[in-house]
Amino acid sequence: MTSLRTIALVILAISTFTFIALFGRLPAFRKTPIAFFYRVVWVYFPNSVVYVDSRLLGGRLIRVWNQSGKYILYENHPLVLLFFIGLLAGGEVVFLPAAWPRFASLHYPWVPLVVFMPYFLLYKCVTTSSNITTENHHMEIKRYPYDQVLFHAGYRCSTCNLHKPARSKHCKFCKTCISRQDHHCVWLMNCVGANNYIYFLALLLSLSVLLIYGTCLGYSLLRQTLQEMIPVHIQAEMQGWIMYFNIWAIVIQSDPRIGTVTLLMFMTAPLAMAFLVYHSYLVWAGMTTNESAKWSDWKEDVEDGFVFKSNRGKIQDAQPFIDFNDRPWPVQSDQLLVTDDEPPLDGYILVPGTNRIEYRSDTDMPIDPRWHPVQSMKDIDNIYDLGFWNNLKDSAGISVRRKNCK
Repeated sequence: MTSLRTIALVILAISTFTFIALFGRLPAFRKTPIAFFYRVVWVYFPNSVVYVDSRLLGGRLIRVWNQSGKYILYENHPLVLLFFIGLLAGGEVVFLPAAWPRFASLHYPWVPLVVFMPYFLLYKCVTTSSNITTENHHMEIKRYPYDQVLFHAGYRCSTCNLHKPARSKHCKFCKTCISRQDHHCVWLMNCVGANNYIYFLALLLSLSVLLIYGTCLGYSLLRQTLQEMIPVHIQAEMQGWIMYFNIWAIVIQSDPRIGTVTLLMFMTAPLAMAFLVYHSYLVWAGMTTNESAKWSDWKEDVEDGFVFKSNRGKIQDAQPFIDFNDRPWPVQSDQLLVTDDEPPLDGYILVPGTNRIEYRSDTDMPIDPRWHPVQSMKDIDNIYDLGFWNNLKDSAGISVRRKNCK
């Protein structure tokens, strides 16, 4: 009983820590306990270690950590990927030989498929590159228009020395710019971007199916063990949660290969499903993980009353909507947004490539009536949101060009 409880607590702790480490920075969890514990893990605890080390050891511990930890923290190494594959394969090696003879015949064609798909999709995620190079830069520039809210034309990557396409981002781990960069995934040792995002979605789906399906199979086998150990009429007389958990603890200990792996799948399935739900939401909203953080910053400015909107055609110095596509992007917008702590006054200058304004002089000027405060994020157009199915097609690299301008 004690060993089983220890295993369950260890699995729960690892799952919780992984969830916080991977999801803690998401805008949806700002001002929540998850964000607080993320700061505890990545900010408060490291700062405390630095403080104690500087006071007691003269900084020697940090110097040793910097020498040994630089590779782990700042290099694109395969350690996490190997751990992930080992955990996946190890659980299957323990579970399947013991469970296969006890499966009903209808599961025989499905189990190999469910087991195989994550490995195939993992391979596609790892080996498919979304890197922007000098050879494909011209094509990547034409992939998406600049919305002039999150992405502006004219910026050059200081590392790659290439003009940054819309929706791209330079990855410090991959050491290159990534087309439609969503995030760098340490589990994949690769960036999730334009060319492998659909494989990443499919991987999350396949892992969720594997863990849920495996949990159900394991539960059914453990039920068989329970019925062999304790007759049904005696089970009916056993009531109460304590008795329930005690019985199942005995069953798992009596069938450890099935029980421990089933428990592992049951407790890690929510993590895979949370990833899947979150990225399904991103597809629905027409944005990437990188863009969700940018939109969150805009949301805070809107709530503070610092965002003002006008029509591009009304503002003489406004840059036109920039679209390098051979065919028009499906959604266009004439919106023009600026951020300032007060409504724009006459006599301002739009700073090129930004959403800021500057004034020619410090003289008092009246408020420009062409600008209106943005009351809600619903008032801001996201030209990359084409509707769920078209967003999904775009994530898969399928052309969705159609004239349907806002």
